[in-house]
Amino acid sequence: MYALSPVPAGRCIRMRPTAANQCYAISELVRPWEVAGLIQNVPEWLLPEGHTLAASVAAWLRTQFGTRRLRYIPDPARPFGYDYWCAPSATLERGGGDCDDLAILAASLLLAGGVDARVVVGTVRQGRRIAGHAWVEGVDEHGGFLMEATSGRLIWHLRPAEYHANVRLGPGCCELAA
Repeated sequence: MYALSPVPAGRCIRMRPTAANQCYAISELVRPWEVAGLIQNVPEWLLPEGHTLAASVAAWLRTQFGTRRLRYIPDPARPFGYDYWCAPSATLERGGGDCDDLAILAASLLLAGGVDARVVVGTVRQGRRIAGHAWVEGVDEHGGFLMEATSGRLIWHLRPAEYHANVRLGPGCCELAA
């Protein structure tokens, strides 16, 4: 079941966190056009060797967190059992969001720049604790990467063992992860 909840300059979807609802939310909320203006088209010859858009988006996220323009904002506690996913414009207007909101923002930025990117929903192990989580995975000219949208951390080539993917979501793509 889908319920829309308005937020400034965009929309959030309130849903029960099922794979079907997550697929619907991604098809509605990953919006590269909302953030395309943040991507600058710079001639390749002006960029340093080894530059990638994934590295630039990760650095931009780190800067936004460091200057407090973005922050982690947990979902409302009520009603219990619901998750809120927001469009990039809503996340920027609010000045942050939780892991899924930030992953939607990062994936939208990457897609706006032509990088193949997906929001991945699964779990992450932090010591003895296992928590639900969302992050971004993609492929660019340097290969595969994982981007931790809550910090701007970028990991190349292999998903760390503490990350377990359940669903990979992107525009026109919703697949159970292997």
